[in-house]
Amino acid sequence: MERQYTRLDEVRNILDPIIKGIEDEEAKRGAFVHLYGVGLMASLLALKRGYSRETAELAEIAGMLHDLLTYVDRSEDTDDHAHKCADHAKEAVLNHLKSFTAEELDMIYSGIYNHSDKNVKGHWFDEIIKDADAVQHALRNPMENYFYEKPRIQQIINELTR
Repeated sequence: MERQYTRLDEVRNILDPIIKGIEDEEAKRGAFVHLYGVGLMASLLALKRGYSRETAELAEIAGMLHDLLTYVDRSEDTDDHAHKCADHAKEAVLNHLKSFTAEELDMIYSGIYNHSDKNVKGHWFDEIIKDADAVQHALRNPMENYFYEKPRIQQIINELTR
């Protein structure tokens, strides 16, 4: 069976050269690990929560793009980074995608835009991106208590292990 070209491939074809163009090797490694890690976790959470494979695909894309600006422009002020990252993702990637509906692009943008508001319960899709981001931080080093012991992380781990 031949592997099919998917919309995720369309995004990766834009995203990978952007990440590979990051000059700082530590930032480049961090970008690949964090962005793709959040993307994979977002896809898993969407499926675990009973959403469609198409929704999991959109969640993976939002996760892959959610912090792109913070790696591309290390001088960028991190205040309000989620909103700035959403605008950057729209300009650098989302505006170039031809296989997505306006509604799907809006959902991806919203997930990125709201991913830092972890203390505010939002739209179910936004919550997937928030949770994926939180879990990736915690699982990057499960022995680091700072992230791992947060109630949000414990709730997601319980959800994934039951």
